[in-house]
Amino acid sequence: MLQKARAIALHSVRYGDNSLVSYLYSCEFGRLTLMVNGAYSKGKKAGKAVFFQPLSLIDIVFYPGKNQGMGRLKEVSSSFVSVSISNSPAKSAIALFTGEVIYRTVREEEGNRPLFTFLELSIKSLDAMDSGVANFHLIFLSHLSKYLGFYPHGGFSEQTPYFDFRSGIFVGQKPKHAFFFSSAYTKILYDTLILNYDSASQLSLNGTQRSSFLDLMLSYYQYHTDSSTTFQSLSVLQQVFM
Repeated sequence: MLQKARAIALHSVRYGDNSLVSYLYSCEFGRLTLMVNGAYSKGKKAGKAVFFQPLSLIDIVFYPGKNQGMGRLKEVSSSFVSVSISNSPAKSAIALFTGEVIYRTVREEEGNRPLFTFLELSIKSLDAMDSGVANFHLIFLSHLSKYLGFYPHGGFSEQTPYFDFRSGIFVGQKPKHAFFFSSAYTKILYDTLILNYDSASQLSLNGTQRSSFLDLMLSYYQYHTDSSTTFQSLSVLQQVFM
């Protein structure tokens, strides 16, 4: 039975000469994996692969797989046409990385409208950003944690200058374990929690600070998702912003 969905393209793998396997997050069904036949055209007409670039917002019609297995795409169209992501090396690197983060951390196979809305608005914000682009993924990671169940509790102050990421709480003293942010990076964390994408340029960081904070956030994510996976797109992101 054919199904329709709004979806976000996260990650794709070429399959054979003319197909790809696409991993998506949909508003209606959560995680989806679809076989896309005719993805690459040999003529002047563009193939379907163009719709499955990381963070593409699309409308799909598909045949579901059995027992939540791989389905098969029937139709695809854009639900939002990006103006700048594909034309900006910085935004393209962020899209690649952000798509991989969602792919590796959002695992639910059922609809979650609030999460989908957050992701959709984040993508549109990235496309519209003129300043603060280098901080987008830092703010994104902080706010995405709310939907994954480990949003930091409390706030940064003179009384609570450290973030214990094992418990997910801002604390007054250095924890006796290694899973915490120093005072300087706890302040950066708090700033990313209270800032939105429109005010991302207010986060004043140099390349070393940005890279170190990102490493801490990924450690925080790995701890709470029980994952030791290395993000393959991280090296591309670091090359762009270092």
